[in-house]
Amino acid sequence: MKFKTFYTYLLSFVLVSSFAFSVQAAELIRIGHIDPFSGPIAAVGLEGQDNYKLAIERVNARGGVLGGRMIELVPLDNAMKAEKTTQQVKKAVDLGISFITQGIGSSHALNIIKNLNKHNKRNPDQAVVFFNHSAVTPAFTNDMCSFWHFRTDADVDMKISALVTQLGKNPKIKKLYMLNQNYVYGKAVQSAVHRYLKERASHVKLVGDDLMIPFGKVQDFTPYVAKIASAKADAVITGNWGPDFARFVKAVAGAGLDVDFYSIYAGIPTSLNAYGEEAGIKLNIKQISEAHMNDEDRQEVIDFAAANLKKYGRTWYADRYRLTIELFAAALNKAGTDDPVAVAYALEGLTLPGPHGDKIVMRADNHQIAMPMVVSEIDPNASVKFFYNNEPFGIGWKTAGWVSSAENTLPTTCQMQRPPKP
Repeated sequence: MKFKTFYTYLLSFVLVSSFAFSVQAAELIRIGHIDPFSGPIAAVGLEGQDNYKLAIERVNARGGVLGGRMIELVPLDNAMKAEKTTQQVKKAVDLGISFITQGIGSSHALNIIKNLNKHNKRNPDQAVVFFNHSAVTPAFTNDMCSFWHFRTDADVDMKISALVTQLGKNPKIKKLYMLNQNYVYGKAVQSAVHRYLKERASHVKLVGDDLMIPFGKVQDFTPYVAKIASAKADAVITGNWGPDFARFVKAVAGAGLDVDFYSIYAGIPTSLNAYGEEAGIKLNIKQISEAHMNDEDRQEVIDFAAANLKKYGRTWYADRYRLTIELFAAALNKAGTDDPVAVAYALEGLTLPGPHGDKIVMRADNHQIAMPMVVSEIDPNASVKFFYNNEPFGIGWKTAGWVSSAENTLPTTCQMQRPPKP
């Protein structure tokens, strides 16, 4: 009888232990996504959310991370408002989420960095790691660098240095006009253009330099068009994005000006759909990005682009969303745990294969990704055309020039304070 009782207890223990193990293996690893999913910039946020969901689906389909655990995206709408960003950070903490991502709006990224620096110092057992997918103000990985912040996009200096280098190779361009949004990111673009024009295109004269109210508030771009015409500019360079970029492009093209456009975010699907193929061709629009639709060097990028088109009916744009999730998954597996401090340390120095035999590196010294970047330009003869809402456009992108990972690894002033390793 005693043996039977012991056997029953032993069997119960094994069953409970097995159940606990299976629950742990199946427990979701959540990443909170704080971006605008409502309001005037919602389309950009929702496209990014779709990119994240697709990247997560592909990681989960491979078996997930940490021996079978699945990653889940938790959308947290900030409606592009500062107070809502703060609220959503708090909500993520209250939900027990240890990893968050954001990137639409550098002012919101700064808000998150400051909030997490305070929270993680006060609550070391509830630390939260921040993946910044697109907020590109250089200070975030320089003087303001934080152990808790990882940027998976090239910063403004990296993007502008590449754009200006390409611009300087065009003998047609002698006069340049610049327009940017009047907030921390736009001012960073402005500063970088001044610096890199002197270094890499000193023969080009800056004939206009304006800042504008950001985020869809400017409806009439006629005054800026008049300045471009009056200065007889050969080219425009802008960090504008979203509706601000699309309206600016349409105004310049509609005025019949013969200028080239050098941009950071011309390829955002909602933007390209808004300004259209005619304006894109007329202004010979160029963009800087980590990849584009007609560079077929990496099979994983080709497959991801095809899956995005099939699922969402539009052309894939930003590989940085996929890279964020791939780095996250690789760091989880390297750390062997979902402990945020361990994952952060595992991210430092982590590498992924890049295009053309190059590599992608998460720098340990400042938590800034270093990766190859490509300047591409609108091409009506591109082999793969742009799609939006399942409708093909008569344009695609073609390569104008590549910048290597080594060339994109710029000096840093970061003096990072690190917590003890777990």
